[in-house]
Amino acid sequence: MSEDPLANNSGRQGDNSLFDYDRHLIRYAEVLLNYAEALYEKNGAVSDNDLDLSINKLRDRVGMPHLTNAFVTANNLNLQTEIRRERTVELALEGFRYDDLRRWKTAETELPQDIKGIKITGTDWATRTPYNDPSYAAKVDANGFLIAERSRKFDPAKDYLQPLPTKEVAFYQANGHKLEQNPGW
Repeated sequence: MSEDPLANNSGRQGDNSLFDYDRHLIRYAEVLLNYAEALYEKNGAVSDNDLDLSINKLRDRVGMPHLTNAFVTANNLNLQTEIRRERTVELALEGFRYDDLRRWKTAETELPQDIKGIKITGTDWATRTPYNDPSYAAKVDANGFLIAERSRKFDPAKDYLQPLPTKEVAFYQANGHKLEQNPGW
């Protein structure tokens, strides 16, 4: 009797190797960034030793100079802003940005800004199709950058909260509990 090579003990059909790997739920880089940010939020400062245990481990991977308190002070930087910038760069395109902006309460300032793309004016891009078409002149800002998206909106009275599921609100209200929808939703 031959055994089906695509069957497995759980009754699922398919290649067993698809189920042999753990899924990444959180990257180590995110843990390190969370650590640095939490220390800053708790204490209003992060020691150089703690920067070495967190952000500088990420910088070491790519040969970047260490972030230190002396560097921040010497260049009139803000450590909180630098920690947030590190998070923005390291976790780019991984789905964290919107939640970070809401958590930091900076969304109403940052989200309505235009999303900019490549610099066209004064570069080789200005000679390439389709960017050399006159219709692109209206899509470029005063500094020559392509505007990819305009007129984004964020309502701080509403958008810092997400809507509660309608079924949950109805369920609680039907059972005599008070559960109101978040403002604006």
